[in-house]
Amino acid sequence: MIDAGRIKRVLVIKPSSLGDIIHLFPALAELHRRLPEAELDFLVAPAFAEILRYSPWPVSETILFERKKLGQFRSLLPEFFRLVRNLRRKRYDLILDFQGLTRSALFAFLAKGGPVVGFAAPREQLARYFYRLHFPVPAGHAVERYVNLVGALFHDPCAVELPELPEQPENLASLEKKCGRLPEHLVVLIPGARWASKQFPPELFARVSEALHRRVPDLSFATAGSAGDRPVEEAIAAALPADFPLLRLCGKTTLGEMMELLRRADAVVSNDSGPIHAAAALRRPVFGFFGPTDPERTGPYSPESRTFQRDLPCIRCLKRVCPTDSACHALDPERIAEEISTRLETRKGSRKS
Repeated sequence: MIDAGRIKRVLVIKPSSLGDIIHLFPALAELHRRLPEAELDFLVAPAFAEILRYSPWPVSETILFERKKLGQFRSLLPEFFRLVRNLRRKRYDLILDFQGLTRSALFAFLAKGGPVVGFAAPREQLARYFYRLHFPVPAGHAVERYVNLVGALFHDPCAVELPELPEQPENLASLEKKCGRLPEHLVVLIPGARWASKQFPPELFARVSEALHRRVPDLSFATAGSAGDRPVEEAIAAALPADFPLLRLCGKTTLGEMMELLRRADAVVSNDSGPIHAAAALRRPVFGFFGPTDPERTGPYSPESRTFQRDLPCIRCLKRVCPTDSACHALDPERIAEEISTRLETRKGSRKS
């Protein structure tokens, strides 16, 4: 039994990725509610450290997990010992491994203090041997599994409550310094994805945008993502009329600037990628394209979310590259645009009333 009154310092281990860390935010909020006086440290990959500024439980110290250095022969040992030293500088009263991999569980075990807590059925079964406490949680969406682990830890089940994410005005200011004042009515397109099978055609984004603009002429559009998404961004722009109101921001924003861009969107249209979960956490209307993955387990978690997925025998195959013809990518742009415009009109009407 965990004595909440004795817990003063907590270490959470969740190195990656963007969407997975955002899925953890409701669990962090629940932990903070139960441990209001405790400090939180967080082990995270450098690429995702900035998102912790939006954590509903303020992070006291960020410990960087340099996976690339750990994977190179020359830097493996120096990086390993650096990380272990950082994990052992403080004594933690509670260590939670939400990643569920063998390496994340190992570093949880090597941190000073404890107990180390994890899932009874982690992603890699070896991880379980590093846990002092492990709890079974029902299958379901990742957000629910993380919150259920917190409830199991305290022997007190709890429902998911989506926290308000703090605003970062300096990120908005730096974004608008780069691209000017954001349009009043904006749809953000997220055309990139880490898997080829999650990468829906740029023509789909272009056709959805055109059809939506015909229905709602005062809308402007922006693309967002990493520098690696620029070829897709260029393909979208090439498929649209030359005078189409499109702001190209792929590779031009920090993670924090992208968060504030998403916060001000009327709608977000996205592949299954990290930013779709950020938009959902910011309670924006999200419209997601899904093929190889299951939105019921890892999709955007918000009542404002709508996902599109074809009914095919091979759907939710979890293959990173489609071995056939990517039939799951053949969505109807007119239908999608109609659903988005209807949602925008509904929200506009509710604001007036």
